[in-house]
Amino acid sequence: MSSLIVRSNFELIVDSKKSLALIIEQIIMLEAESNYTLIHTKDGNSCLYARCINAFDEELAKYGFLRVHKSYIINPKYVLDYVSKESKIVLENNLFAPVARRKKSMIRVSSIRKIVGKYPRMNINL
Repeated sequence: MSSLIVRSNFELIVDSKKSLALIIEQIIMLEAESNYTLIHTKDGNSCLYARCINAFDEELAKYGFLRVHKSYIINPKYVLDYVSKESKIVLENNLFAPVARRKKSMIRVSSIRKIVGKYPRMNINL
């Protein structure tokens, strides 16, 4: 299986044989489903790829994506709310991502402060 490739125009090439490309800034969230990854995009579409979520983690971290749970990677650009009582992040397109207990302090302390500065429309309930 080919590795992930990022072009200079910020396209993530998932499968070079089929020429499947995604624009990184259009990705809202990645969700693990066994050895597959469901990618949710801004236009409301979801694509299922035959790759585990770990294959995306390191490459997307370079673009600010956060691994908030073993099964979820989010794009902070699309975060709308963080509900600490339920330990979940609310994203655009009615998407939710749970926050793992081990990641909760990281989300609160460092990432949320950075996100709030960049995206003032967020509503933070810490």
